[in-house]
Amino acid sequence: MWRLKTSRTLAAGVAAAAALVSLGAGPSGVTAQAATQSHRPTGHLTSDAPVTVVAGGLNSPRSLAWGRHGHLLVSEAGATPPACQGTGFATKCYGLTGSVADISSGKPVRIAEGLATNFNQEETIGPNGLTVGPNGHVYTLSAGSPEQVPSGLPADLTAELGKQYGSLMDVTGGRRKVIANPGSANWQWTTDHKYLVPEDFPASNPYALTNKPGGGFYLVDAASNTLDSVDRHGNVRVLAFVPNTPAGTDAVPTCLAVGPDHSVYIGQITGHGNSATAANVYRYSPRTGSLKVWQSGFSAISGCGFGANGDFYVTQFDTTGFLPTGDPVGNVIQIDHRDNSRTVLADGKLFAPTGFLAGPDGSVYVANKTMMWPACTDAPACTSSSSIPATGSGEIVKIG
Repeated sequence: MWRLKTSRTLAAGVAAAAALVSLGAGPSGVTAQAATQSHRPTGHLTSDAPVTVVAGGLNSPRSLAWGRHGHLLVSEAGATPPACQGTGFATKCYGLTGSVADISSGKPVRIAEGLATNFNQEETIGPNGLTVGPNGHVYTLSAGSPEQVPSGLPADLTAELGKQYGSLMDVTGGRRKVIANPGSANWQWTTDHKYLVPEDFPASNPYALTNKPGGGFYLVDAASNTLDSVDRHGNVRVLAFVPNTPAGTDAVPTCLAVGPDHSVYIGQITGHGNSATAANVYRYSPRTGSLKVWQSGFSAISGCGFGANGDFYVTQFDTTGFLPTGDPVGNVIQIDHRDNSRTVLADGKLFAPTGFLAGPDGSVYVANKTMMWPACTDAPACTSSSSIPATGSGEIVKIG
């Protein structure tokens, strides 16, 4: 996910058409029904909008995207990998358990596997950002940077992590074709700009990804705190630095979306020491290069985007700030495009949600139960009094 930090450090494509046909004759289930709706919604979701689980069995799900033929895709940070170092809470494990799954049937069908994963006892970090290009190719981002691959791992794993860490990859049809490495570029940028966050830089963790109008990509890096662009040739350019919070922690941008005005909207999770309303949504203007606060007063933003009717949505990982004061019970906030009024959706019904995807019928989708947490107690979002397991418990929910 993002880099988890405490105190000054936070506690931390679609397959080709023939391949899809081989998986089944097209999407089915709740997600497919939404994807094939042809009417454009005119209404807005209400606070009592139903919350429905449409897919389960996922390993730390993160970002969502619509693929060809209405197939619903999700990136999975992965199950706990096998190669571990350290002991106790300091244990870190490395492997290639990340994936991209087609969940149109309600169950995951992995269309890309063997993606880099890092588990650090609190979260699984792996492929997060996910987008489908105009050509139908599926692209994902790998966390970290090559400079952060640890020593002491098996030689073949070290080599593969070095290829994947921090990379933007085309994973269409199950391949892994690296087309850029924003992780390495941002590691160098933070080395050159260490004065911006001297206690944390150099650092890099490419996190959220979207298509750039006219070609290429936009992405945000949750560790370098930058908005980047990647052109068609794989060249990475830092466009803006998301400023540190009033509490002195770095911004930790976690989501982005291109608006109808072609501006880029960026959400942040902030970190320990900030209030439960410290997170902002920033607006970046490609025309002027300016980055300004557009909306404020959020808790811990882990996903964002525009709905089919023009409303803006914010997924909150937790409602008490980050790190949460208890179990990470989150929600989704709908911002009406007409008057900026806000409606809270799925309040108390989501556990550590991330991501956002608009359904063409006016519904919205988020990933739920995305990471393990020490003590899921009696909150409505919990399923038991024990920890949420890291493997196979993730799900996708539809709101509306």
